Amino acid sequence: MQFLLSLSVSLSLAAYANGSKYMRKPLIDEIDTAPLTHPLMEGSLIEKQFSENPHKGKDVFDMVLSGEFALTEVKISSNQDEIRAYFCDFEFDQTKKDPSLAPHYIDFYGESVHCQEHSVSLPLHDIAEACREHDKGTSIEPDAFILNQPRSGSTILSNMLTVSHPDTRVISDPTAIGQIFKCEKCDHDLKVQALKDVMYLLGRSQTSGQLFVKIAARHTIGLPVLRDAFPDTKWLYLYRDTDTVLQKLMDTRHERRVCGSYRYIPGAAMTEFLTSQEKSKESLKTEEQACAAYLATHMTIVLDELEADDISGRIVVYEELLDRTSIEDLFDYLEVYSPNWDQVEGQWNKRANSGRGEEWAGESHLHISDKVRSATAEFEMSAEA
Repeated sequence: MQFLLSLSVSLSLAAYANGSKYMRKPLIDEIDTAPLTHPLMEGSLIEKQFSENPHKGKDVFDMVLSGEFALTEVKISSNQDEIRAYFCDFEFDQTKKDPSLAPHYIDFYGESVHCQEHSVSLPLHDIAEACREHDKGTSIEPDAFILNQPRSGSTILSNMLTVSHPDTRVISDPTAIGQIFKCEKCDHDLKVQALKDVMYLLGRSQTSGQLFVKIAARHTIGLPVLRDAFPDTKWLYLYRDTDTVLQKLMDTRHERRVCGSYRYIPGAAMTEFLTSQEKSKESLKTEEQACAAYLATHMTIVLDELEADDISGRIVVYEELLDRTSIEDLFDYLEVYSPNWDQVEGQWNKRANSGRGEEWAGESHLHISDKVRSATAEFEMSAEA
């Protein structure tokens, strides 16, 4: 049944893209992913676990084209022959929320019952093309991408940018972009086109002002794809003393466990880096070594891109976020002129990533272990390397 529904939607989208006047557009209840939409399940226990779909019976294309449904994620089929985009109803208005209370894109749609229970999916490229035709070129492209090491201040920067102007929008850690970047087996050109489509769908409601996109640290591996998709767009890489970053990761149970996983499944980019160092995953005996290699892999990718083009890209050291003069210089680079400094400094004084809007009390003394120092020394990580 799911296959037939997906096929019906795909054929209808193809007809829409080709301008067919005989196309019958599918309704929300035909492609809704929630189980309750099937008539055989009406009144069932499964149905009763879900809320009533407020958009049942409406035209899904119109909901997406009008912007009433927004993009949340994409999913790539196992053989990479299809990329589907997922949409749902949620409000993404950053002027109504303190960004320290909602620092990530998912903080907006994660609270939506419709997104949790009634999201719809459509072929990514087809719906992106339909939206381009509908919008007639009114969308703007990103002014800059913000990439980062973990724990390097990227969220505080994105929060400051969010409040700098009422018409400035920051999309922070969008899941859809990460899902494209982490598909290491996908064709490079396929990922480039998918990224263009995703960025169009994410940014299409922004017709003026500035748009910035923060990329999650683990998705720095996608920088070459990003640069090929948007060669003229500025990008930053936030960097911090690697001993400090690695120790903070080791002091957090979840992140230490994630680092440990790279010992067994390093991924293509990290495997290539290890090979260049005449090492392999078997060389990584500790979580510290694995995580240091992971950080060094990302730094190598960044430096390679800077060597190819040092005009669009810039490394931002963490300390540049700690004083007004450096922040002003960074805003000038991003062409953020005449910002609301009261609002900007208000975010500077808050914990950026907790989601609770707490005041930042500064950092306590951090003891760097010998294992951490040894691991970072082994891979000689430096922004000047």
